[in-house]
Amino acid sequence: MARLNLDEVVLVVVDVQERFLPVLFEPQRTIAACKLLINGAKVLGVPLLVTEQLPEKLGATVLELREALGDAYKPIVKAEFSVFANKTFRRAFAELGRSQLLLCGIEAHVCIRQTTLDALALGYEVFIAEDAVSSRYEFLWRSGVQSCVEAGATRINAEAALFELLATAEHTQFRTVQTFVKETAPRIYGSSR
Repeated sequence: MARLNLDEVVLVVVDVQERFLPVLFEPQRTIAACKLLINGAKVLGVPLLVTEQLPEKLGATVLELREALGDAYKPIVKAEFSVFANKTFRRAFAELGRSQLLLCGIEAHVCIRQTTLDALALGYEVFIAEDAVSSRYEFLWRSGVQSCVEAGATRINAEAALFELLATAEHTQFRTVQTFVKETAPRIYGSSR
């Protein structure tokens, strides 16, 4: 089974835009899990790429994520569903020289799925942060994630992904990531009691 590698992974935040929020299945869970991944990626030095689907119609990336991204908020505007169908994204990803994508965003059955299929066809390893993706309906979210897994992607969750990237409690950023997890987990997974 594939394993996330800190030196090979890129976090790709796909189309988490303002106009999608009112119609998403579990939008707050999705946003919180995306934010956890963004915060973790930043402290671990994982490159981030952000896309926006026709922002003039669908709005910018949601404010909470724009704030978390900070200087990393440099969205690649696209009309294509697969990020790899967009030449600006393909160039930006190639310049990073990495072989793994950790995907979060929307919608699971459209942009995430088509991105997964293209990335796998190009020989990249794909990890779907299941809690950090969504669709308009629960069925579409679940079937989208399952379709990606059946195509060859690895299903993971935001918390597991970050701890896999840390690899050890002795990592210099372990406490910082652990704090992000403790602060964000209830919004993603609910109360632990």
